[in-house]
Amino acid sequence: MKVTWDFPRLGSCHEGIAFGDGRTGVLVWGGGDEIRLTVGRADLWDHRGGYPWTQEQNYANIVSAIRAGDEGRLLSFFKKETPEGEPRNPYMLPLGRIVVKVPGRTLARGALDPFTGIGSLEFAEGGTVSLAMTKRDGGTFAMKFPEGVAFEARTVPATDFPVYEEKLRPLGFKRAETFDDVGRGMGGFCWKLPADPPVALAFVKRGAELTLRTWRGAPSAASEVLAREDMRPPVSFEKVRAESEVHWSAFWAEGARVKVPDPVIQRVFDYGMYRFGAMTDPDGVPAGLQGVWLEDDRLVPWNGDYHFNINVQECYSPAYRGGHFRNLLPLFRMVLSWRPRLRDNARQFAGVENGYSLPHSVDDRGVCIGGFWTGTIDHGSTAWVAAMMMRYVRYSGDVAFLRDGAYDFMKGAMVVYRALMEERDGVLSIPLGPSPEWGGSNMANAVGRDPSFQLAAAHRLALDLIDAARILGEEPEAMWLDVERRLPPCSAGDRGIQLFKGQDLTESHRHHSHMAGFYPFDTLDMSSAKGRENAAATYRTWVEQGTGKWAGWSLPWASILNTHFGNAQAAAELLRSWDAYFCNPGHGSLHNAYAPGFSAITTFGSFAGAGDGQVMQMDGQCAAATAVLEMMAHEVNGKVEFFKGCPESWRDVSFENLALSDGRRVSGRRVNGKILIE
Repeated sequence: MKVTWDFPRLGSCHEGIAFGDGRTGVLVWGGGDEIRLTVGRADLWDHRGGYPWTQEQNYANIVSAIRAGDEGRLLSFFKKETPEGEPRNPYMLPLGRIVVKVPGRTLARGALDPFTGIGSLEFAEGGTVSLAMTKRDGGTFAMKFPEGVAFEARTVPATDFPVYEEKLRPLGFKRAETFDDVGRGMGGFCWKLPADPPVALAFVKRGAELTLRTWRGAPSAASEVLAREDMRPPVSFEKVRAESEVHWSAFWAEGARVKVPDPVIQRVFDYGMYRFGAMTDPDGVPAGLQGVWLEDDRLVPWNGDYHFNINVQECYSPAYRGGHFRNLLPLFRMVLSWRPRLRDNARQFAGVENGYSLPHSVDDRGVCIGGFWTGTIDHGSTAWVAAMMMRYVRYSGDVAFLRDGAYDFMKGAMVVYRALMEERDGVLSIPLGPSPEWGGSNMANAVGRDPSFQLAAAHRLALDLIDAARILGEEPEAMWLDVERRLPPCSAGDRGIQLFKGQDLTESHRHHSHMAGFYPFDTLDMSSAKGRENAAATYRTWVEQGTGKWAGWSLPWASILNTHFGNAQAAAELLRSWDAYFCNPGHGSLHNAYAPGFSAITTFGSFAGAGDGQVMQMDGQCAAATAVLEMMAHEVNGKVEFFKGCPESWRDVSFENLALSDGRRVSGRRVNGKILIE
């Protein structure tokens, strides 16, 4: 089933048809006689700025300041002076766009086949433009126009938009150098950055075809682009098309496929898996909040960073059940390359020599994007990445990766966790810690004793280390066994699981982290009567608080939690709600609600989204595809329940080649309530 678009107006670039090769992204959008190609790169950073971990930011100081009620002292630990003309934090940069004018034609519709990567644009007057992208030939995007249809193209670098004068020029940026060679049908620009390698974008127009490419590092001047052999002659559209079909055929053959009777959820899965594959190629750049699709006329929200308290995890979640394990490796290689920095963080924070501490928000060099102190000290981010690594080992069987990197990272994460704990009445306890983003930066509300999220993360880490030792033929360390035995599984009260001791869920909140012991960590036992009672109270309280402060990525997470609890109707309905409220008319995945009535977290400046009010993030789109996979097969510590999240009204539903944690691939079908698994 193709994904379709209508183009009655010029909206946001994130309403466009998405193409990507794991490094470069192209969004095709526009209106009237104008086709806009917004181009971004996932490695385009201004690396200046950031927050080094300091000696004052040690755990003892933080606990002391909070217990004394000294907010001024606490916040002073996390302040820094930023020199004039430099950014406070590293951030991702916009690149630019190519504007294609087609005189006498009007854009009407678009379509994309996610199984081939081939797209199309239709004109109201007749005629179709074909679209395709390949990661070969340096990553080439190509268009083929109908015979006899004239078109013109020009490049618009990000420095031609108001963001240059407002944000970039004060930080030392010069304007991009544009060039045009009409005789050779070429155009583009080169952009020298203040402290990072230059970047270039160029297109070639030959007859009815247009191709574009980007470079980093070289060329650094227009004359160098014009002289490049790989732009002369241009790659043909048919070559790009053929390579796209081969690539996407292999992608879908490698991974899981589903068939459901709900066309909305079918599209959510198909297009979500396609975009996951377009931004997380095994040879590509690790995907941050927006993957390869950065807007061209402004700075991306939240610096486009790596957010490790849910967002990166959701972006990469389709890799597991979906069977695309290799797509995780660029992320893991990047994190493991940061170990010297993370070791120094742990030394400053916890006073240990062999630990690792990963802040919740960093750039692609592991530099802390600071200012939000509870995120900086959220050690659950480190443990969650460790859990991702061990989950990869289970699914892929890659013991070499466990031995050569993951095991060390997991052990270092646990060393820090244990250093934060104290003994109280014969049990272990975490004196103070955050539940992700609860209470903002308010010292009185943002942290507490024994946060349920941190407890679940520590238990997952202990269990994984014990299992990893078994796989490697080693004896588990006594400390891991002790943590698993003496650390409480969660903090709980009459209303179920608490955020931390004494703090119930008293309002709607975008993070469901207090329930992480159910999903994703699978550390809470629901087999006993007490466990089921706690789960029921937790679920009831969560539902009572409602969706009013949920973000886009909250809904797929909630869908999976409902599958976990056996509420299939809610699992499906939340995915339909995600599509209805948190996607724009071009199926773009948004952080803020595009339509009113579901959440108070809405687009900037209005209830109905438009233009720059749209805050795109890929976490929701990828996690929605994962939620569909979990509806098919939900697994808790090796025990699988098939079709648990599929409503009874789905009389015929099936999946193929779905991955399980024991390395098996399974296919299954449910017809009129009867299940067949192969």
